[in-house]
Amino acid sequence: MRVAVLGATGLVGRTMLRLLEDRAWVEGEPVALASARGAGAVLDWRGRRLVCREVGSEAFEGIDLALFSAGGAPSRRWAPVAAAAGAVVVDNSSAWRQEAAIPLVVPEINGELVTGLRAGIVANPNCSTIQVALAVAPLERAWGLAEVHVATYQAVSGAGQKGVDELRRQERDEPSVGVFPRPIARNVIPAIGAALPDGSYEEEAKVVRELRKILGRGEDLKVTCTAVRVPVLNGHSAAVRAVCRVPVTPPAARAAMADWAGLEVAADGGDYATPREVDGRTVVHVGRLRQDPGEPRGLLCWVVADNLLKGAAWNAVQIAALVAGGSA
Repeated sequence: MRVAVLGATGLVGRTMLRLLEDRAWVEGEPVALASARGAGAVLDWRGRRLVCREVGSEAFEGIDLALFSAGGAPSRRWAPVAAAAGAVVVDNSSAWRQEAAIPLVVPEINGELVTGLRAGIVANPNCSTIQVALAVAPLERAWGLAEVHVATYQAVSGAGQKGVDELRRQERDEPSVGVFPRPIARNVIPAIGAALPDGSYEEEAKVVRELRKILGRGEDLKVTCTAVRVPVLNGHSAAVRAVCRVPVTPPAARAAMADWAGLEVAADGGDYATPREVDGRTVVHVGRLRQDPGEPRGLLCWVVADNLLKGAAWNAVQIAALVAGGSA
């Protein structure tokens, strides 16, 4: 299939291109697209020079799959253009995630939603939502969920290259450019995205809305989230409390999770992974799986994943592979 990547010069876009190098269903060189500012940038692909083009109305002619990671406004503008040209757009922004007619996909949970799709838009979920959804999906399938309560600890790469650069500047005690609302070096910031009237922040609202949609649930599933930015370069973590509809033991939950594609579960209830240990890996790791001491239906766990891979680029490439009729 002919593939294009919009936002090819960004942190996620470059990761998408790297992942596409090993995909047999990619026909020829991908078309690397960016804004006027990024046009002309030279990228490496399979050891060859790939020159980035400026996105325009003719950019998607002959394209079968378009992977977008350019932000909400460009996605709103160009995704319908690409779909009208006959492409399937896999969009990494939040622009389309809550549109009822557009699937919000984690392939290991609801990949069947893109089976047979030949043109249109598919939304890639929020990075933190993906790993939490994968962790709790086996519980939903086996016992049904009543509540999910999440605290995320999100790496600066979630804000793109500018977030990584900001942390490094501050670690060297150089002047900041204001990427984050407070200094992030040697600090944590419980505010990601725009502030909302109820005192929450947009990142938290995304987790609530998207988790319900991915699992096919409504407001009967009680979800809360506190999202925190931490001074970690890459790899998001989440402390999760899941309450099922019936009592569940940790061994039963561990067995259900271990059988689920894309999940890696610590065999010992006290074991865990860290962001540094999952950096560069495509799995979601679940550790510290234990009983909620005050609730026999409740489980507590620690969930870690590479936010640039499973949280963004890898999940998008997995979706693209399903559309292409192959495997990622």
